[in-house]
Amino acid sequence: MQAQQMDTTKRFFHLSAGLGVDAHSAPSIVDYINAVASPAIGARLDEFSSATEFFITPEIRFDDDWSIALEYVLFLKSYNVSDAGGFQAWEFSNRTQMPTLLLHYVIPGKGYWLKFGGGAGYASASFTQRYIPSGSEETFRTKGFNVKADVVANTEFDEHFYGTIGLDVRWCVAGAPTDESGRQPAYGTTRARINFFSVGAKFGILFQL
Repeated sequence: MQAQQMDTTKRFFHLSAGLGVDAHSAPSIVDYINAVASPAIGARLDEFSSATEFFITPEIRFDDDWSIALEYVLFLKSYNVSDAGGFQAWEFSNRTQMPTLLLHYVIPGKGYWLKFGGGAGYASASFTQRYIPSGSEETFRTKGFNVKADVVANTEFDEHFYGTIGLDVRWCVAGAPTDESGRQPAYGTTRARINFFSVGAKFGILFQL
């Protein structure tokens, strides 16, 4: 019954957090891993695969139709690969932090908010490769930017507590990472670059003031 009493004219402060599941495309990284690990033809990595992200987003409605948000995302993607003989196991991981400033067009309703928008922000990425038989490990880092578009729905459970679900499209461009000596992850002419595209669904909870 409380969902029918929501005041859709008031300003709000929202704090949401949760988990995202992405369809992720990083062709440069995939080509590099396939070159380094040399897996069997049928075991080569595909360009598209799944990835995980965690998010926390404070948001303020500053106008009847608009809100502004600062989203922080921790994006995580790992690959486990063996060579054609199955004897040499590799682990690779991409860990990217993306704070992003978002502008949303807000559509209020009885018991829900709909938000449409997008924005841009910073990207700080690390790429780690580990050769399991020897235990050797290398980490490379880089910085760049990301842009995204999204649609978000918030459904009221009570006056201050909501569920949230969102769909988004994101591009991250951070270029070639380097280690402390300036060396890049490369195998012949194939180089790993932290440039990726993702389409994701997010699920979480939201607290409203």
